[in-house]
Amino acid sequence: MKSYLLILLAILAFSAQATTQLKFVVNHPGSAPYLYYDKDSQAYKGVIPDILQPLSESNRLHVSYISNSRKRSEEYMYQGIADMIMLSEQWLSQPNKLIATIPLLEHRSFLYSAQPFPENFSLSQASKPENICTRKGFVYPTLQPYIDNKRLIRVDSSSQLTMLRMLFKKRCDYTIMNEFNADNLMNSAFFPDETLYASPEPITIVPLNIILRKELVEEKALLDAHIQQLKERGEIKRLIEKHMATKKGAN
Repeated sequence: MKSYLLILLAILAFSAQATTQLKFVVNHPGSAPYLYYDKDSQAYKGVIPDILQPLSESNRLHVSYISNSRKRSEEYMYQGIADMIMLSEQWLSQPNKLIATIPLLEHRSFLYSAQPFPENFSLSQASKPENICTRKGFVYPTLQPYIDNKRLIRVDSSSQLTMLRMLFKKRCDYTIMNEFNADNLMNSAFFPDETLYASPEPITIVPLNIILRKELVEEKALLDAHIQQLKERGEIKRLIEKHMATKKGAN
């Protein structure tokens, strides 16, 4: 009952029909199951478009998609070039300049290795420096203390595909990425004979949000109510499973 009241209040607060098309910026090349470009339909698909579709069909929110690099995408938000982006609020360089919806889900990242991890694995226990394949321009707060004290040596790469290739070529001892990216890559045609091992526990768990420009307060209220209803019905979990299955089938 509470969720329906929230939705009603959001609709009343945003009762005028949506006339402005909001720009949702995608971190190129996107990331399944959240938001990715489908070459066959030449359109963006994923959990985010599916969440926004009912609001578009009811003429309450109109969204178009643009893409750029991770760094430039966030800059687009501060510059007012883009209106929305999917990120964790914790990753924002200037969180006071933007607003965030309630969390969509928990985003989990693991360390990955070409060898099994021991059950009691801990980065604090090893005595020698090891290389970790990382994404150029990305910040890893959980790993930064180990990078600062030279326990881990960053080996930067331009993409997560290259990060895994370097791992399997033994140029790195570990790499780091979220569980869905790792699953998508290992189910692709690039690594048919390789096995990837995840750390026993996630390295980071952060909430994922839709981030908006600070002025879009009414749109945030509408999205919060809509997301809350979807979460209560288990719909977001179903959408994740749907798009992960779709990507595996495509591979």
